[in-house]
Formats: sequence, C-alpha cells, structure tokens
Amino acid sequence: MVPEFEKALFGQKIGDTQIIKSHYGYHIVQVEERQDAHSESINEVLPTIQATLIRQKAAAAEENFAHQLTSEATQNGLEKTAAAHHLELTTTPMVGSQGVIAALPDGSQVIAKAFGAKQSDSPQYAPTGEGYAIFQVTGIAAAHAPTFEDWKSHILDDYRQQVLPALLSLRTKQLSDKAKSENDLAKAAKELGATMKTSDLVGSSGQVPDLGQVAQVAPQLLDLAVGNISGPIDAGRTGVVAKIVDKQEPTAEEIAKNFDQARDQMLEERRSEAFSVFLSGVMDEYKKSKRIMMNKQAAEPPVPGT
Repeated sequence: MVPEFEKALFGQKIGDTQIIKSHYGYHIVQVEERQDAHSESINEVLPTIQATLIRQKAAAAEENFAHQLTSEATQNGLEKTAAAHHLELTTTPMVGSQGVIAALPDGSQVIAKAFGAKQSDSPQYAPTGEGYAIFQVTGIAAAHAPTFEDWKSHILDDYRQQVLPALLSLRTKQLSDKAKSENDLAKAAKELGATMKTSDLVGSSGQVPDLGQVAQVAPQLLDLAVGNISGPIDAGRTGVVAKIVDKQEPTAEEIAKNFDQARDQMLEERRSEAFSVFLSGVMDEYKKSKRIMMNKQAAEPPVPGT
C-alpha cells in the first residue's frame, strides 16, 4: 500500500472515517476491523496449506506427465504420441532466438532449449506458462538477412500501417473543408467519392453505425446546431464528417422525469473514470516496483533462425 493508506489504516480507530490524499487522488478510508499480530493455529492456516499442497501436487503431476510424453515421443515419434493422447501437433515457422511462438502463452523456455539442441536430438519438454510443450527441432537455418522477395509483404504491411492513417486523416479534412466552404456535404462527398449515410435520431449514449458511441467518439456533435457541418472525426478505421439534419431538445417534463436517472448515470460514469485512472496508476506502480510481471506476447513476422 502507499504510505498514506498504511498510515490511515494502522493509525485511526475502528469505525473512524478519514479522507486522505495520495498521488492517485483523494480516498475515503474506514477501518472496520483490526486483529493483533499473533501466531496462527493450524485450523486458521489449514486452508492455505491445503491450497499450497494441491498446487504443488498438480505442478508435479503436470511435469511427470510431460516427462512421460517426452519418453513416449522419443520411442514412437511426436505424431504417434500426440495421436495416442488426443493432443495437437503443430509445426511452427522458423523462430529467432528473441522471437515468440504465437500459440504459447510463454514460449521463452521452449526457444531457449531449442537453440541449445541439434536437429537430430530427441524430443524435449519445457514449461509454457500454462502447462508444458513437448517439442523437437526439425530444421535449423543460419541467421541471415532475408531477401526482398521473402520480406516484401511485410514491407507493404508496414507501409500501409504508417501511411493509411495519415491519408485517411487528410481525405477526411479535405471533405470537411470542402463541405463547409460550399455549405453542401452531399455535393462535397460526391465529388470526393465519399459515402453518404443518414442515421436515426440518437442520444449521447447511442451508437451510430461506422462512428460508434457519440459521446465518446465525437462529443462535439452534441453541441452543433441543425445545419452545421462538423470538422474531421477520427473514428478509428474510418473518417467521418457529419451534418446535423435534425435535433430534438427534451421538454421540461422529460428533464424532470429523467433527472434522477441522468444524475445517477453521470455519477456512475465519473466513478468508472476515476476507478480506471486509479487502477492504471496502481498497475504502473506495481510494474515499476516489479511486484507484478506482465508477459507481453504479440505476433511477430517470422525471423530466419531455429
């Protein structure tokens, strides 16, 4: 816990409520119960001991089974062993020493062992983060720079990822500028080859096709008057320019009727936002102090190697 929490929890009386401030923001803390430090009896720690023993026995059973499968694969081959135990046999593309195996939660130990093996070696096993993998090196290629022919598809993908967002942003801005200068969105869309669509009436929390939730993606639309044309809107995989063709303001009776619901909804949204900020800060703090470790696996293009 952060020092402010620890001081409040161990310093204030049971039942007392206190407002404290940390670098995450403000918090309301109440101590409901406190127990003096003491040696726990066997009955108190028995569930913890049982859970620990179960985990240890399960881990030992998994490793023993992996060792058994590896021995069978050495004698009968990986294909027959997998078929006999209804397991999946997969051949990966060439993987570099710093690469990843997309099908495994953590393939680092498999790769490390593979790079210490020869092509003729017997099958081996290694932990994967969620069990074990039994594997065998079937081919080795010396590290080398790939040819353009082998790598051109990746170059094209990289180019698209870098250029397309900028082109989309440029074209959306051109559409917005042209529509505003001519005060005619339909005409500008036709001249630039854009698609025109009209949505139903939608509230701030409603969804508009190809745009998403208005309040999140384009809250500025809620402030536009009828007839106004928006600026360029980045909707992720598409660009949008909107024109307000109709707008309905709630009546006084509707406002009074839905006041409590709207207030509760706004409070819940603020609570969710505050909790997200708090959780993000906690995660960053834990990562920095190495109290949690994240296994970041992402699909990468195959790199020549083992």
